Amino acid sequence: MNVQPVNSPKRHCINIVAASLCRGALALLHPAPRRHSAVGTGTTCKILLPLVIATALGGIGPSLAMADIININPIKDNTLYEYDPAEGDHSNALGFHFFAGKTGMGELRRGVLAFDIAGTIPPGSTILGVTLSMNMSRTPVSTAYPIELHKLLADWGEGTSQASGEEGDGAPATPNDATWRHRFYDTIFWSAQGGDFSATVSASQSVSVVGPYTWSSAQMVADVQGWLDNSVSNFGWLVLGDEKPILTAKRFDTRESASPPVLTIQYRPAGPRPTPTPRPRPTPSSRPTPSAFSHPLLFLLRLFAVLPAAQSALPIGD
Repeated sequence: MNVQPVNSPKRHCINIVAASLCRGALALLHPAPRRHSAVGTGTTCKILLPLVIATALGGIGPSLAMADIININPIKDNTLYEYDPAEGDHSNALGFHFFAGKTGMGELRRGVLAFDIAGTIPPGSTILGVTLSMNMSRTPVSTAYPIELHKLLADWGEGTSQASGEEGDGAPATPNDATWRHRFYDTIFWSAQGGDFSATVSASQSVSVVGPYTWSSAQMVADVQGWLDNSVSNFGWLVLGDEKPILTAKRFDTRESASPPVLTIQYRPAGPRPTPTPRPRPTPSSRPTPSAFSHPLLFLLRLFAVLPAAQSALPIGD
């Protein structure tokens, strides 16, 4: 890294030029002769130099358009209970909870949920941010385990099944329920038992004790943007827990509960950005004399006209 010494000729030259610019600006702002101490001049120059540069370059550009934010709940959610031939296909379409992870009996649970993106976000919008909030309401242990979101690759359904008690075992599946084996019970199957989902992790969050948790990532933004642009590909996310050890299952509240999942989406609608409203100005009675800052080119011309007068420019401190 090439760093110029504090007292190098090159740096001294830069300081003199900067000081000259500041003195020129001071001369424009205060045409009448005025006395200034060395400290006062240096301080004023430090303040004016950014102003001089900003004015010469055209000032601050227009602000970015404001983004819109919307919160939506799932249009469907369910649990895929690992298939047990002795019990048959289970589901929990209308239950208050869904599960992800492995139970104390070594049985797997996977949650599924989907949101209506195209029906709530204007077409052509740009998705800027996505956050999923879910309440975890029951866990066998307080140990932290990762809970992942994976984009589902096929559609699935909700029937009328509703589990009782803590809902950990589900209820016998009803027509159109999603189960471990079925996308729509009992006629349409997943390509692979346990759900068809992308191997790419859309987001991951460590979940330990009971309470609310959030998931947010660039991949989630890409998922939602894809669902907005191509709504027929929107099958939602599969919620995948740690399935290696036992007792990793976490219970989350569903859309039927008092604390449903919430998807917060920040987006910018399609179309041109709004033009800032100009401030009203009084109409002058006579044509005013152009000021130094009213026209950048005029400012520079007048500035360079007074630069030769700066004969004893002081270096500007760091």
